[in-house]
Amino acid sequence: MTVITKARRYIELLDTARCNGNWHEVPDILRKISKHAPTEKALLLVAETELQIVNHVKKRSESTTSSAAQDSEHLLGRISPVLSVIEEGADVTQNTFQAQVCLSWLHWELSEPELAASYLPQDLHNVVSLLSGNGEVLSPWTEVCIVKAGYLKGAALESLSGVEVAVEAMKPLAARVSIPTSNALLTPQYLFWSERLLAKTAGCTGKIVTAQGSQVTESTIEFALQSFRAWASHCEVKQGDPASTTDSSDASAKSGPKASTWRAYYDLLSHILQKRLPYIPSSEGPKQAQLVSEFRRVETICENALLRNAKFPKASSSNHEVELWVEQVVRNWQILCGPEWQDADFGKGGRDALSRNVLDILYRAATKTFHSTLILRRLFQVHSALAEFDLAMRALETYIHLVDTAKARAKQAGKPTKEIEDVNTFVRTLSDGILLVCCFGTYQRAEKAKQLTNLLEHALTSEGDDKCPSPQLNGMSSPKNNELLPVTLAGAYRAIGIGLANWSRWTAETETRRDLQNSAISSLEASLAEELGQDMNPASIFALSLMLAETRDLGGAIDRVRLALSSADVMGHGLLNSDQISYTGERDLVPLWHLLALLLTAREEFETANHICEAVLDTVMAGDTHDGKTHSGEQHHEKYSHPSTDAGGKHNDTVFEDTELRKKESMLELRMTQLSLIEVLHGPEAAINHAEELLGHFGRVFANIGFLEPDQKQKAEHLAPPRSSGGVRSIRGSLFGRKRVQRDFDHESGFGMDGSSPPRDRSVSDCSVDGSKPPIQVTDENMIGFKERPQTAMTRSSSFRLKDGRQPQKLHRREGSIGKAIRHRSLERHSKSQLHPHKPQPDPTEAKVQDVSTSPPYMQSPTAKHNGSVSARQSLPPVAHNTKYTKEPPPIGHRQQPPLQDIRLPTAGRHGIQAKTSTRFSKDHIQRQALGLLTKIWLFVAGLYRRAGLFEDALGSWNEAKQQAQRVEELVAKQESSAKAFADPGWGGAKSSDELWADVYAERGYISQAQSQPFEAMEQFEEALIYFPDHIRATVGLANLLLDIWEQKLPTEKPEVSSLPDVSSLSLSTLDVSLHGNGMAKGTSKPAPPPLDDKDSPEYLDRLAARDRAYGLLSALTKLGTAWDDSEAWFALARAYEHSGQIQKAKDVLWWCIDLEDRRPVRHWWNVGSGGYVL
Repeated sequence: MTVITKARRYIELLDTARCNGNWHEVPDILRKISKHAPTEKALLLVAETELQIVNHVKKRSESTTSSAAQDSEHLLGRISPVLSVIEEGADVTQNTFQAQVCLSWLHWELSEPELAASYLPQDLHNVVSLLSGNGEVLSPWTEVCIVKAGYLKGAALESLSGVEVAVEAMKPLAARVSIPTSNALLTPQYLFWSERLLAKTAGCTGKIVTAQGSQVTESTIEFALQSFRAWASHCEVKQGDPASTTDSSDASAKSGPKASTWRAYYDLLSHILQKRLPYIPSSEGPKQAQLVSEFRRVETICENALLRNAKFPKASSSNHEVELWVEQVVRNWQILCGPEWQDADFGKGGRDALSRNVLDILYRAATKTFHSTLILRRLFQVHSALAEFDLAMRALETYIHLVDTAKARAKQAGKPTKEIEDVNTFVRTLSDGILLVCCFGTYQRAEKAKQLTNLLEHALTSEGDDKCPSPQLNGMSSPKNNELLPVTLAGAYRAIGIGLANWSRWTAETETRRDLQNSAISSLEASLAEELGQDMNPASIFALSLMLAETRDLGGAIDRVRLALSSADVMGHGLLNSDQISYTGERDLVPLWHLLALLLTAREEFETANHICEAVLDTVMAGDTHDGKTHSGEQHHEKYSHPSTDAGGKHNDTVFEDTELRKKESMLELRMTQLSLIEVLHGPEAAINHAEELLGHFGRVFANIGFLEPDQKQKAEHLAPPRSSGGVRSIRGSLFGRKRVQRDFDHESGFGMDGSSPPRDRSVSDCSVDGSKPPIQVTDENMIGFKERPQTAMTRSSSFRLKDGRQPQKLHRREGSIGKAIRHRSLERHSKSQLHPHKPQPDPTEAKVQDVSTSPPYMQSPTAKHNGSVSARQSLPPVAHNTKYTKEPPPIGHRQQPPLQDIRLPTAGRHGIQAKTSTRFSKDHIQRQALGLLTKIWLFVAGLYRRAGLFEDALGSWNEAKQQAQRVEELVAKQESSAKAFADPGWGGAKSSDELWADVYAERGYISQAQSQPFEAMEQFEEALIYFPDHIRATVGLANLLLDIWEQKLPTEKPEVSSLPDVSSLSLSTLDVSLHGNGMAKGTSKPAPPPLDDKDSPEYLDRLAARDRAYGLLSALTKLGTAWDDSEAWFALARAYEHSGQIQKAKDVLWWCIDLEDRRPVRHWWNVGSGGYVL
């Protein structure tokens, strides 16, 4: 072997040792090269300098500061020799380039970035092209020096000129090393420096994206994502990535550059998500699914890196880094659970799996913190979103305990400590807790809501005597607390008002209910104070309006609701604070519209209320209805929106798949109210004709909850009555064409007992209802006369005689007299409207959509996105000119003469408003609640048939309701192992299985009573009370029949069938007694007093026991919060007082009945939604 061959071999060994990082072999190899190739002085000098730099770095990490300073002096002595090598090289050779990189590396390790950057070529990419352009093969160490030069250049320029200049320098080399050209380049040193180059490039690009915010270009985002993906797929990184390989190495989880780069990667994805920036996926396919997948992978690695290196803190300190991580995770989770995303975007498990993963992150983070109130607060929020309310309340209670303990310690020490929770955060959390319990809790949790309300009031007042205002009786308070933000203070007052209102609904202390209602109204008015900036908040206005409606202040309630529905913030024209909840979707506002309709029915404006219901339902049941979605621009809307109609133009039922359960219920409740209005206006037969639409709406809204087998979905017999060729039809095909039996009853279910109106003698042909879409006209003209009615009715004089001189209707005949009077006045108003022929009818041919494409977003009409359907416009009355109106110019702002009035609902806003995180119930809970709602619907339909006299059809609907109640019972039996579960309604606002059975048996009792079977009805009422002892309808029905027994309208025992005489042998007086016994007498209801010598007879004692039991049932019922405003129960109690000889109490109760009946809606106020006072 010649000397030249040996020299070349040792030079190759030197490159191999340096590329593999075997620096301990370099001294021996240098000695052999100097022996066999003494002319390679430049190579030897550079290699020796690199060896000394490596030793310097190693000693710096192991030795003291003094020894590191001495070693730095030795490095300074190597600068001149290496610099001379660079100056001697006239051409760009590999040795010269290696010397430049070596000298730059030396200055970088000496913390001299300016010199490090100056010794490197200005254009590294050009130098690389020159080195490889003359056909010379680049040595492995030259390849390492190329990527090392790229990293050193970028790192130095980042500290000198900023990240933009650094990225421009590193960009060509980063693209070169992203995909290695050969396996020979996969050496340890090449992988080490290429990984650092890619990490530095990705980190700097991520900083650029974050710094530029919404002004960043799509190309910059794309390059940043490509840089991080290239770095994450690097071999050096994948060795420690548990998601990519089975290697158990923890290289990617080690504290250092890799952990910080993973965190920067996660920060970039978080920034794209939170700022709604365009996301560029790595491959073809759904963008949302790829973003979620990338998010989950990076999130898992970041968590592992964080928790492996985090140490459990001392009791006097907190792990701030872990808490920052938790906050970022939860913020991302809140956006991913927003309305812009669907379950299909998250793969298997959907949003539930995503939320469960966040829960696991929170619990794992809790193991690295000590009494972290932040983690407990976030646990409360995530458990609430998953409908795990018991765990959420435990987290909230622990959170409150820790905050109170920290405050007590700070008070004892005399100085504040770092562990005290921010007062705004604490108040907001308490407010959220109150709203949670009031919205999803039942009467069993009302006391807990009251405790939280008291705690929140104490938290507000404990800030200082003059720091925090307390709501005054008139609702005008002046907040002076400088610590509490206005939006926090408004939310606190809203929560206090809702908490007090909720307690007034359920409390059994009747003497305190009025004070609670006044306090609730004062707090809600304080939350709407103008100085707090929340005077148009829909949630506060809804709660206040509902509270005013319950206290019979109809004028104030209507004014508030109209203001909320017409406000700019609700329409989306005003930017709201980021802490606020967006209520811009039409389905979010359904309870407000429903409340307005009920308020109008309480004023007997049934036509207007019916128009409102129909127009709102036409909007919210449409496929393109918004669910509160908010977007920062049209591009983002197109990117994250999902089609709502199929290719054929038909409605796609999947639009309701992600709709919140409460929104679905509110839509169906509004439809039931509309049917009640149709019954009032046109009779029960007309309402029956529209019952199929109600069942069809239920089938659309709950199409994908899974309580129909695949082979049953095609039939779905129990979801819709069969179609026929007009007329009143039954639910089942076997029940078609039943004859109508019209009878009068004294104590049949009254107007409003089940949310419906009384029957009426009317042919089916006369009951046609105009199917065109009516306008919503909530204008000042419709509000005329509000203030003419008495205000809150709590005294005798308020409603005994109306100001127009009318006497109130007879309370015990509301089903007959009041119902007929209502329809009579409705027909009168209709006939009067025909006397004005100059008022034009709507002219659909003149409809024209105004062009708003050139207007800025904040100037566009709230109906800019609507189509120009003919049902969306109506002509206003012509302008009062002496000449013909067509010859006059149109009014300012209108293009038509007469002008057109837009009667469509406002669309959702387009501003980027933070949407609330909806509560995701389990599939079993949704099925149970949907079946409970279906039971209610079938009972509602059965009531319509009953009042129409179609008793066999009523029994058919009742049987359907019974089947659904049976299915609910089966679901409870599968999920729970305790018998108590059947009586426990649980969380979510659903009725318990036992209460559903009580509803079913109560309706069966009223059907039997309508069929002149009073004793059968009593058995059904008794069965209902066995299931639910406090059932209102069953208690009232049974009590009325018991009082009939006392009045001798019914015998004390059920007569035998065989003992009944033949009808032909009955005299007139006997027939009258028989009619009394069947509860059908139309004469006076007061019986003749029994003879004194009969008071000891068994029959009299049985009658006395019936009267006393009726009194006991009604007295206990009216003391409950559920029946405090039920006029039927109070009227029955007045009868019991009268028959017990307590005349004065009977009079007082009758006056209270007059107050309740005077402003009673067509259905109860509580039917606006299952969330109570929470919108």
